[in-house]
Amino acid sequence: MSAVNARAATKTAHVAQLTTKQEVSAHTEDLRALMQALYTEYPAELAKSTQVGPREMTEWVFDGKANWRFEGIRRLQGDEALALLFDPAFAGDHIMALVVGLETLLFEAYGSQNEFDIPAERDQPRLVTLQCQLQSLPLRLQADTLSNTVLNQRAAQQHIAATLHTLLVRLQALTHVVAACP
Repeated sequence: MSAVNARAATKTAHVAQLTTKQEVSAHTEDLRALMQALYTEYPAELAKSTQVGPREMTEWVFDGKANWRFEGIRRLQGDEALALLFDPAFAGDHIMALVVGLETLLFEAYGSQNEFDIPAERDQPRLVTLQCQLQSLPLRLQADTLSNTVLNQRAAQQHIAATLHTLLVRLQALTHVVAACP
C-alpha cells in the first residue's frame, strides 16, 4: 500500500465523532429543511398558521421565542403533537405538528427540553426508543386512511421518509444499534 493510500485510510478511520449538541444541530437542520420543503409544496397548509412564506415560517418556528409551544397545535410537543396527525378532528397545521413533534422528541431523547440544554452524555436507551418512533411514523402515515391531510400525499410522504431515513442513519451510527422495534 502506498503512503498516500495509508494516509487516506487513516483519515477515514479517524472520522471525528460529533458532540451531542452537534448531533442535535444536524437533526434540527434536517427538520428545518423538511418543514420548508413541505410548506413550499403545500402552501394551503402553511396558510392555516400564517400569511408569511415558507422560509419565514420555518425561521419563526425554529428561531422564535415560543419555546416549541405553539397555539396552532394546542401547545403540544413530542408524541402528543404527532398524535394530531392522526386526529380526524384536527384541522390545523399538520406540517407544524409533525416537525414540532419530531424536534421535541429529539430533544427528549437527548435528555433535554430544548436545543440549549443538551447534556454531553447520551442516553442510549432513549435514543433506541427514538429510533423505533421514527421507524414507525412513515408506516403510520401510510396506514392512516381515516384522515385526508397533506401528509397523506405521496410527495409529502417521500419528503418525510427521506428525512426520517437521514435521522435514523445518524442515530444508528451514534448508538451502533439498529433498533429491533416491536
